[in-house]
Amino acid sequence: MIRYLSLFSGIGAFEKALDNLGIPYELLAYCEVDKYASKAYSLLHHVPESMNLGDITKVDEKALPTDIDLLTYGFPCQDISIAGNKRGFVNEDGTKTRSGLFFDALRIIEHCKPKVAIAENVKNLTSKSMGSIFTIVLESLDNAGYNCYWQVLNSADYGVPQGRERVFIVSIRKDVDDHSFRFPPVIPLEMCMGDLLDEEVPAEFYLSEEKTQSVIRHDSNHPGHIADRGGGRVQPYCQGTIKTRRW
Repeated sequence: MIRYLSLFSGIGAFEKALDNLGIPYELLAYCEVDKYASKAYSLLHHVPESMNLGDITKVDEKALPTDIDLLTYGFPCQDISIAGNKRGFVNEDGTKTRSGLFFDALRIIEHCKPKVAIAENVKNLTSKSMGSIFTIVLESLDNAGYNCYWQVLNSADYGVPQGRERVFIVSIRKDVDDHSFRFPPVIPLEMCMGDLLDEEVPAEFYLSEEKTQSVIRHDSNHPGHIADRGGGRVQPYCQGTIKTRRW
């Protein structure tokens, strides 16, 4: 059974993936500063909130176990994302940004030496504008004793009718790495957005006449399509993330 430590846990997406794959694991602890996410994590994964390490900046890495098979850390993206301020890891005053919490994860990785550490973040981390930041990530992990394998993956390539690109960094401890790791092949998309829409919709969910006219005026060049907030169209096959305008 995999001995597992979860950082920046949210509501447990990595844990859900392990469950979906039927991979048994022993959760050693999780780390989530948001009290609502922590409560959801506890309920969804049937563990007590006492297992939450809380604020990662206050975690004593020396108190953590060192026989860890897997550590995951989807560190904050706000200062890396194209939708954010793109400050990187350090503020103008020299303090760490939220994305700079990567270094707290690194501190824990360096001490606990998990066999495998997996990070997930926005695609922009790999862009030219963030090149120096991405180099810091990879070189820091290399210096900590890990071989890093990374790739930008799109959820639409893995059976989900949603365009969501994220970079995954799989770091394998050098003394256990047999260099056989490969990212999974693409899975054909067998379900589209249209398959999920109800053919008969209760009247309570209909737009009012005023809002209907607003939609028509806003997107008069494309009858039958609702514009998303970026000015494009909501796609019936594979849609982006958090895109539809709230009318």
